[in-house]
Amino acid sequence: MSIIETSNYHKIPHTKDMHTIMHWKIQIGVLDDHIATATGYKSKLEINPRLNVVWIANYYQEVEPFLNSHPTDLLILDIVVSNSPGASEPYPILHAIPLILEKYPEIKILVISMHNRPVLIKALKNAGISGYILKDDIQSYEKLDEIIINIVENDSIYFSDEASRVLKSPDEIPSLTPRQTEILSLIASDPALKTKELAEKLFVSPSTIRNHLSDIYLKLEVNSRSSAILRAQQLGFIAVNIDELPYS
Repeated sequence: MSIIETSNYHKIPHTKDMHTIMHWKIQIGVLDDHIATATGYKSKLEINPRLNVVWIANYYQEVEPFLNSHPTDLLILDIVVSNSPGASEPYPILHAIPLILEKYPEIKILVISMHNRPVLIKALKNAGISGYILKDDIQSYEKLDEIIINIVENDSIYFSDEASRVLKSPDEIPSLTPRQTEILSLIASDPALKTKELAEKLFVSPSTIRNHLSDIYLKLEVNSRSSAILRAQQLGFIAVNIDELPYS
């Protein structure tokens, strides 16, 4: 179920006139399956008169309809959110982000999550997000309104201290390409997807998908999709319930 708050939308002003800028509200969309968390963002952010949470989605399948009907400057994403009611697997975030940015190139994406696995944070940065904040980062949460304004108005990025530390750490895991992590994300979200269906989603040939899968198997030292998904979850390429995995 979704909570919708509508308001008038004002495009980003193409001007350096501070009076105009100060009267423009930044429009924010939120994807989080915990209603209390999502409404908490709304209550906190709208204390600042510059910010307006225009919509809240509880499932990923609701995001694009909201983006189509409510022009959005910045999107707050959680990671472990179901694609639709009744779905048990998280939505394929590494596939979703490039699609969103391709269709809405001006939008900024800020991920706020408890997921602190290094490889996923790096993959999300490579996918084009503008920031990553851990949900237990009180310092960043307290200045969340300032962070969002800075990201949107100054085209800046923001990674919390822990996320920045992760990004600077040396790689001790197999190196997958963005396309390979995107494929893993899709397979994990829907293990029943056939090679042809994967190819159609990614607008490539089935043979290209097979080649990518072969490379993934070699890099992860596995020989099947199910083993690749399990290994990718262990390494942090794919988001799962973080309570089920040790940190690495």
